[in-house]
Amino acid sequence: MSRNFTVVTTFNEQGLAAYGERFLAAFDQHWPAEVTLYAYHEGKRPDFQSSRITYLDLEASCPDLVAFKARHRHDAKTQGTLEDGDYGYRMDAVRFAHKIFALTHCGLAIVADVLFWLDADTITFADVPLSVLDQVLPEGVYTSYLGRPHTYSECGFVGYALSHPHHREFMEFWRQLYLDDSLFELPEWHDSFVYDVIRKTFEDKLADFKTHNIAANDPPSDHPFINSVLGQYMDHLKGDSRKEAGKSFEDDLMQKRDEEYWKES
Repeated sequence: MSRNFTVVTTFNEQGLAAYGERFLAAFDQHWPAEVTLYAYHEGKRPDFQSSRITYLDLEASCPDLVAFKARHRHDAKTQGTLEDGDYGYRMDAVRFAHKIFALTHCGLAIVADVLFWLDADTITFADVPLSVLDQVLPEGVYTSYLGRPHTYSECGFVGYALSHPHHREFMEFWRQLYLDDSLFELPEWHDSFVYDVIRKTFEDKLADFKTHNIAANDPPSDHPFINSVLGQYMDHLKGDSRKEAGKSFEDDLMQKRDEEYWKES
């Protein structure tokens, strides 16, 4: 019996204008008709309409996010300001909190078999088969991710099995780090680092907590998203430079890709 798949993402008004509207249209065009999307927006509600896209106001849905931001409004350190005055995204807890509150709110509220987080700066350029969604989160696995050998995972795409016995515990554990500010006891405060810490904690303590590295058999890369099976259907424009270019760079690819999207300059 086929599992029920759902996707969640979030964006602010600037992100909506820069890449969000394109993300929504591409999702509706290329993802399987059975797959729904929950899009948490800050400010303006998107104009794009689809019967399988549900829009939620992020701050109205997540008052604890509003409280977290209010607590740290005047603390530049929690917003990525380093001791030398430079900006470091790894320490920008406030920026990445939006993603965590949207994910955990959706993950704890909806009824589905599988929930995929997908960053809104992703372009879906080809039809995504249901079989690929089964492949990237195998049965019996709680979470799947894009691992990198010597640094934190790339969390532009992450899968969660909502019917797993430890799902609620995992999501509530993650959320609690922001509710009581214990997040700040960690050496880095961005979502990918925190995800890895929690995932490894659960792997170590629970024998039935299985995970899957989507990129395990792909060439090592700083951009595992496009070098994995996902790169047959999607491009993740992570970072400002790729967004400005409108596409990931040729030297991001560690293997030859035959899709027309990657052949176009």
